[in-house]
Amino acid sequence: MLPVGWVGNWHENPKPQWIIPLSGRWFVETMDGQRVEMGPGEISFGEDQGTKADAQGHKGHLSGTVGDAPAVLIMVQLEETPTIEQSCRLR
Repeated sequence: MLPVGWVGNWHENPKPQWIIPLSGRWFVETMDGQRVEMGPGEISFGEDQGTKADAQGHKGHLSGTVGDAPAVLIMVQLEETPTIEQSCRLR
């Protein structure tokens, strides 16, 4: 569970993983500035291992909660080798 107002540090996913919100809302912001907010019924696939730091030293993504309720997420990590320096395997 991610508490109300939580924002993590910039980081890469530890392994390729599916993120499935069960309740509350959360966001992911990528290094190019795109931000996506998600809640129950939406899923995300994270596979940003091996990123190169930008001018601010950011690597991977930033994530946090949105709104006035905690976010409860399921994360399913895969033992797959990340698709580094190539298009994501999922289209």
